[in-house]
Amino acid sequence: MAKNKMKEWLERASKEEALALADKVGTSLGVLRQIAGGYRTGGVASTNPDTAAAIEKAAKKFPQLPQLTRGDLCVACSKCEYFKGCKK
Repeated sequence: MAKNKMKEWLERASKEEALALADKVGTSLGVLRQIAGGYRTGGVASTNPDTAAAIEKAAKKFPQLPQLTRGDLCVACSKCEYFKGCKK
C-alpha cells in the first residue's frame, strides 16, 4: 500500500515541526498520527473537511515539507467537484 501524504509529511518532519503543525491546527500530534495512519479508514488519511482545511493552511508554513491539500486529507473533499476544479 502506498503511503498517504499525511503519513509521508509526518515521517519527513522533525518532532518539533510535527508539534508545531498540531498546535497551528489546534489539535494534538496523536490526532495527526491517527489521521495519517488511516484510523478506521483502512490506511486512507481521512478527517472532516474543517480539519483538513486547517491542516492544509498550517502545512503551508513548512515549505520544506510535502504540501498537503484537503483532498489528501478528507475523502469528501477529494470527491468534491469544486476541489477537483481547483487542481487543474
